[in-house]
Amino acid sequence: MPALLEAYKLSSRAANVGFDWPEIEGLFDKLDEETKELRDELKDLPVKSEATGRGIAGSGRPQIPAALRVRLEDEVGDLFFVIVNIARYLSLDPESALRKTNRKFKRRFQWMEEQLRDTGRGPAQASMDELEELWQRAKQQESKP
Repeated sequence: MPALLEAYKLSSRAANVGFDWPEIEGLFDKLDEETKELRDELKDLPVKSEATGRGIAGSGRPQIPAALRVRLEDEVGDLFFVIVNIARYLSLDPESALRKTNRKFKRRFQWMEEQLRDTGRGPAQASMDELEELWQRAKQQESKP
Protein backbone atom coordinates (compact mmCIF):
# COMPACT_ATOMS: atom_id res chain seq x y z
CA MET A 1 0.00 0.00 0.00
CA PRO A 2 1.42 3.44 -0.88
CA ALA A 3 2.61 5.30 2.20
CA LEU A 4 0.37 8.34 1.65
CA LEU A 5 -2.68 6.10 1.39
CA GLU A 6 -1.63 4.20 4.50
CA ALA A 7 -1.27 7.48 6.43
CA TYR A 8 -4.69 8.55 5.15
CA LYS A 9 -6.28 5.31 6.32
CA LEU A 10 -4.54 5.40 9.71
CA SER A 11 -5.61 8.97 10.38
CA SER A 12 -9.14 8.25 9.12
CA ARG A 13 -9.39 5.32 11.53
CA ALA A 14 -8.28 7.54 14.41
CA ALA A 15 -10.69 10.30 13.32
CA ASN A 16 -13.58 7.81 13.22
CA VAL A 17 -13.16 7.18 16.94
CA GLY A 18 -12.89 10.88 17.76
CA PHE A 19 -9.09 11.29 17.73
CA ASP A 20 -9.10 14.18 15.27
CA TRP A 21 -8.59 17.89 15.07
CA PRO A 22 -11.77 19.87 15.81
CA GLU A 23 -10.64 22.63 13.42
CA ILE A 24 -8.18 22.76 10.56
CA GLU A 25 -6.19 25.48 12.33
CA GLY A 26 -4.99 22.80 14.76
CA LEU A 27 -3.45 20.97 11.82
CA PHE A 28 -1.69 24.12 10.66
CA ASP A 29 -0.36 24.62 14.19
CA LYS A 30 0.89 21.01 14.09
CA LEU A 31 2.48 21.67 10.69
CA ASP A 32 4.28 24.69 12.16
CA GLU A 33 5.43 22.58 15.12
CA GLU A 34 6.74 19.79 12.90
CA THR A 35 8.43 22.29 10.59
CA LYS A 36 10.18 23.86 13.59
CA GLU A 37 11.33 20.43 14.76
CA LEU A 38 12.81 19.69 11.33
CA ARG A 39 14.53 23.09 11.26
CA ASP A 40 15.98 22.38 14.69
CA GLU A 41 17.46 19.12 13.40
CA LEU A 42 18.81 20.91 10.32
CA LYS A 43 21.06 22.96 12.60
CA ASP A 44 23.21 19.81 12.81
CA LEU A 45 23.73 19.62 9.04
CA PRO A 46 27.31 19.93 7.84
CA VAL A 47 28.23 23.43 6.69
CA LYS A 48 27.22 24.33 3.15
CA SER A 49 30.82 24.23 1.89
CA GLU A 50 30.69 20.46 2.43
CA ALA A 51 27.56 20.14 0.29
CA THR A 52 27.73 18.24 -2.95
CA GLY A 53 25.66 18.86 -6.04
CA ARG A 54 23.17 21.63 -6.38
CA GLY A 55 19.44 21.91 -6.48
CA ILE A 56 16.74 24.31 -7.63
CA ALA A 57 16.59 27.52 -5.56
CA GLY A 58 20.16 26.97 -4.37
CA SER A 59 19.64 23.96 -2.14
CA GLY A 60 22.70 21.74 -1.87
CA ARG A 61 22.78 18.13 -0.86
CA PRO A 62 25.21 17.77 2.04
CA GLN A 63 26.66 14.48 3.18
CA ILE A 64 24.47 13.64 6.18
CA PRO A 65 25.80 11.55 9.07
CA ALA A 66 23.75 8.37 9.68
CA ALA A 67 22.38 9.38 13.09
CA LEU A 68 21.25 12.75 11.78
CA ARG A 69 19.74 11.09 8.71
CA VAL A 70 17.54 8.95 11.00
CA ARG A 71 16.33 12.04 12.90
CA LEU A 72 15.70 13.99 9.69
CA GLU A 73 13.78 11.11 8.15
CA ASP A 74 11.62 10.95 11.27
CA GLU A 75 10.84 14.67 11.10
CA VAL A 76 10.14 14.61 7.35
CA GLY A 77 7.82 11.65 7.93
CA ASP A 78 5.99 13.68 10.58
CA LEU A 79 5.55 16.50 8.05
CA PHE A 80 4.14 14.10 5.47
CA PHE A 81 1.72 12.71 8.05
CA VAL A 82 0.44 16.18 8.95
CA ILE A 83 0.04 17.07 5.26
CA VAL A 84 -1.93 13.86 4.69
CA ASN A 85 -4.13 14.80 7.66
CA ILE A 86 -4.78 18.20 6.11
CA ALA A 87 -5.81 16.48 2.87
CA ARG A 88 -8.03 14.05 4.77
CA TYR A 89 -9.60 16.89 6.75
CA LEU A 90 -10.47 18.58 3.45
CA SER A 91 -11.74 15.28 1.95
CA LEU A 92 -8.96 15.27 -0.62
CA ASP A 93 -7.04 12.25 -1.86
CA PRO A 94 -3.36 12.91 -1.02
CA GLU A 95 -2.15 10.44 -3.68
CA SER A 96 -4.16 12.21 -6.38
CA ALA A 97 -3.02 15.63 -5.17
CA LEU A 98 0.63 14.58 -5.26
CA ARG A 99 0.28 12.94 -8.69
CA LYS A 100 -1.20 16.20 -10.04
CA THR A 101 1.64 18.18 -8.51
CA ASN A 102 4.19 15.74 -9.96
CA ARG A 103 2.69 16.25 -13.42
CA LYS A 104 2.71 20.03 -12.95
CA PHE A 105 6.35 19.99 -11.85
CA LYS A 106 7.27 17.75 -14.80
CA ARG A 107 5.56 20.10 -17.29
CA ARG A 108 7.25 23.15 -15.85
CA PHE A 109 10.68 21.56 -15.64
CA GLN A 110 10.43 20.22 -19.19
CA TRP A 111 9.47 23.73 -20.35
CA MET A 112 12.59 25.07 -18.61
CA GLU A 113 14.72 22.40 -20.28
CA GLU A 114 13.28 23.31 -23.68
CA GLN A 115 14.07 26.98 -23.14
CA LEU A 116 17.64 26.13 -22.20
CA ARG A 117 18.00 23.61 -25.03
CA ASP A 118 17.10 26.42 -27.46
CA THR A 119 20.22 28.21 -26.22
CA GLY A 120 22.35 25.07 -26.53
CA ARG A 121 22.48 24.42 -22.79
CA GLY A 122 20.91 22.28 -20.13
CA PRO A 123 19.92 23.00 -16.53
CA ALA A 124 23.41 22.07 -15.29
CA GLN A 125 24.87 24.95 -17.33
CA ALA A 126 22.44 27.56 -16.00
CA SER A 127 22.85 29.63 -12.86
CA MET A 128 20.45 29.23 -9.98
CA ASP A 129 19.12 32.73 -10.69
CA GLU A 130 18.44 31.79 -14.31
CA LEU A 131 16.75 28.55 -13.29
CA GLU A 132 14.55 30.40 -10.82
CA GLU A 133 13.65 32.98 -13.47
CA LEU A 134 12.76 30.22 -15.92
CA TRP A 135 10.70 28.47 -13.23
CA GLN A 136 8.70 31.64 -12.62
CA ARG A 137 8.17 32.04 -16.37
CA ALA A 138 7.02 28.41 -16.62
CA LYS A 139 4.46 29.07 -13.90
CA GLN A 140 3.27 32.18 -15.75
CA GLN A 141 2.96 30.18 -18.99
CA GLU A 142 0.57 27.79 -17.26
CA SER A 143 -1.57 30.52 -15.77
CA LYS A 144 -2.24 32.18 -19.13
CA PRO A 145 -5.76 31.50 -20.47
